[in-house]
Parts: sequence; C-alpha cells; structure tokens
Amino acid sequence: MTYVSSAGAAVFSSIAKGSGTIVVLESTVYPGVTREVWAPLLEAAGLVEGDDVHLAYCPERFVPGDSEHGVRQVPRVVGSPDEIVGSDLANLYDTLTSGGVTYVGALEVAEASKVVENVQRDLNIALVNELARIFPVLGIDVEQVLDAAATKWNFHRYRPGVGVGGHCIPVDPYYLIEKAKKSGAPVELITSAREVNSSMPRNVAMDVSVILERKDISMSNANVLLLGWSYKPGIGDPRETPAEPLAEALVEMGCNVQTFDPLVDDRLFPNELATLVRSEGEISPFDIAILVTAHDEVLEMDWNALTEKANHSLIYDGRRVLDVEMLESHGWDVYLLGAPV
Repeated sequence: MTYVSSAGAAVFSSIAKGSGTIVVLESTVYPGVTREVWAPLLEAAGLVEGDDVHLAYCPERFVPGDSEHGVRQVPRVVGSPDEIVGSDLANLYDTLTSGGVTYVGALEVAEASKVVENVQRDLNIALVNELARIFPVLGIDVEQVLDAAATKWNFHRYRPGVGVGGHCIPVDPYYLIEKAKKSGAPVELITSAREVNSSMPRNVAMDVSVILERKDISMSNANVLLLGWSYKPGIGDPRETPAEPLAEALVEMGCNVQTFDPLVDDRLFPNELATLVRSEGEISPFDIAILVTAHDEVLEMDWNALTEKANHSLIYDGRRVLDVEMLESHGWDVYLLGAPV
C-alpha cells in the first residue's frame, strides 16, 4: 500500500480547501483501503472529506495482450459515498469506454468487486489444476475429461497449466485473504486455491524428474530447456511468472536451465537462475524441453531442426497446446501435463 499512500499524500497536498475535488483510486486493493489509507492523509493535509475532497474508486480492468478488452472497451464500475459524485463519475468514465459504466454505491463494494473478479478466476484455474494432479494417478487424461464435461451447456471450460502468473491473479487473492483473517472471517477456499496454483511449478518439476528417471537420465546436471518465460503469451512481462519457481525447483534438483523467450524483458530476467536465449539458433543441447509460455514464436518453432539440439527428443507440454501428432512425426516423445506419465 506504499504507492497508494504516497500517491494520496502527493495529491492531497495540492488540493485547495473548499474545492470539492474528486480523487479516484484505480489500483486493486482489499475492501476498505480507500477510506483506511486516504482518510488519515486527508486529515493530515487539513482537508475534509465530502467538502474539500470527494473520494471515489473505479477499479482498473485491463488485459495485457488482449486488444478486444482494452481500456476503451471494457465495462467499468464506480464507487463513491456520494451518489451525485458517483453518477457524475460514471458519466465521465462512460466517455472513455464503449463497455458502459455502472455506479455501484459504496467504495467498499467497488473495491471488493475487483478482488472477487480475480479470485474467481484463480479458483476456477485451481480446480482444473487439482484435477490435473488427480486424474493421471487414475490413468485418465484430464483434458479428455474436461472436453467431455464441456459438452454440457453450462460447464465453464478452463485449461490446467504450469501455474498462474501476472501482477493480478497470483497477488490479489492475498489482499482478501489477509483482510478476512484480520476480521476473523473464514477464508479456506480462497487460501486453498492459492496453494494449489502455487504448487504447480514444483509439480511439473517432479513430473520431469519421473520422465528423466524412466529414460535413465540423471537429474543431476540434466540440461532443461524452458520454452517461454513471461507469464502469458504475446507479451514480455515476467511478473510472477510460474517459469521462475519451476526453474528454481529444477535447479534445486541439480538441473541446468536455459530459456528460449524472444519477448521477455531481459532486464527483469534472473540470469543467476537460468540462461536466456533469444533465437532458436542460440539454444544449447538439452535433455528435455518444457513448454511454459505459448508464444507464437514457441508454437511455430522449427521442431525438426530443434531435434538436432536435443540429446533426447523429450518434450513436456505444460500448457496442452502442442500438436502431438506433428511432434511425434518429427521424432519427439511428448508428455502432457494432466496425462498419465
């Protein structure tokens, strides 16, 4: 909350008394932050809420890499204790987006709505990730199960993966978890979902260790190629990427890790953990490849040429997006997250 606090202090110090200035917070926060953090700052600046300053909250909704859901397309919500201010703000934001704007009343309602949006997604992903751990033990491919279940009209289809990344989904649930704990409210389900999703990179590392062991390849000094590092396809943002805990787990097991990602911001890449390569030609010999991020540049690799760099033509699809038949035709042994190893 340091940024929220410092931003508020800077803004309030510039507001004149009696001006009725409206100050809007857009950062994702737990319910109550706008009042809890900014009200004392208002008082310290000698300002009175509702007279000198009107507080409001309008959560940012933005999906990096998604041109159909940019800031000018997504619907927005506005919270304010003053209905007139809230309605005026809704009209203002309505000029900025074609998605429509809804005044929802209390600040806390608007604050909570953004957290819940991300918590819901985290829960849904956690469900399929847990299923991806259960069904292989039973000799069943989770993707076949999900495909079958998706034939029902009201089934919501999610895909399991190496883990959840980005600056929202892996972070925002903790705001609500901590607020609930401090308030004495139960928060078991949301906490469990975070544990499940956070465990996926290490689970994938364990899958890889089983695969290599069955191929009589020692994990000690095994060379592993991660395909993709940023947290989602098509962007270079590595914040909270599951690739990092995956690489950490592999290194702990004795592996040497290199990463092919032509998009990731190399200023934010942990060079002490893995080697970053930008082009297919730079890839060093490896024992197994793991698809982590489904960049187009990864999906469209020259798979036949890549076998020449492979000590063993082994690949683990951590996103379930690869063309298995095509890879097998080029001599790859393909292993799939959520399928029996």
